[in-house]
Parts: sequence; structure tokens; C-alpha cells
Amino acid sequence: MAKVKDTVTVRLPGEHRAVSWSGGAFAGDPELVSTAQGLAAIAAQVEVAPPGGYATAGADSRQGAMVAMLGAARGRGIVVEDDPELWDGIIDPDADDGGEIIH
Repeated sequence: MAKVKDTVTVRLPGEHRAVSWSGGAFAGDPELVSTAQGLAAIAAQVEVAPPGGYATAGADSRQGAMVAMLGAARGRGIVVEDDPELWDGIIDPDADDGGEIIH
């Protein structure tokens, strides 16, 4: 079994669908897995902190995988893990406007 810090999961509320990542592999709902893998493969820029908060999808880190899975969820995904580390480097909470995206 993978450790909590080695995994990340995004679920779609009310749809009983989810996608997870652990150690470089996505698993779960086939449609979400396929879309997340595609976004990760092209290092897509995905809006994860609207409005205008973009980050890069990937499959080699928890954060990149989270971004890919949120992209696959098309704005309806909820990150299951309560882990601020996942958002490090994406949102600067000290910015005057409440949050500046750091690339």
C-alpha cells in the first residue's frame, strides 16, 4: 500500500467517479485516467485556481498529477488530500490580491 504522501486523488462529487495517482501511474475512472494521462504527456497548462491560476500538468510528481487530474475533471474536481504542500509554488497567499500564481 502506498503512503499518503505518495498519492493524490481527485473525485467528482455526485458522480461517483475518481482518479488517483501514485508513483507515476494514474488509476480510477477510465475516462478521467485517459484525459489526465494526455494532459500530463503534453505538460498542459491547466487552470487550477480560477480566475487565471494556471499550473503545469505532469506525471512525475504529486503536484503535476494533481494538476492533470483537475484538468481531466474540467473544473468539477475536488482534491481529496488536505495537504497544503500540493499547492506550494502554485499560489502565493501573501500577494495583495489574495493569491498570485507562481510558475
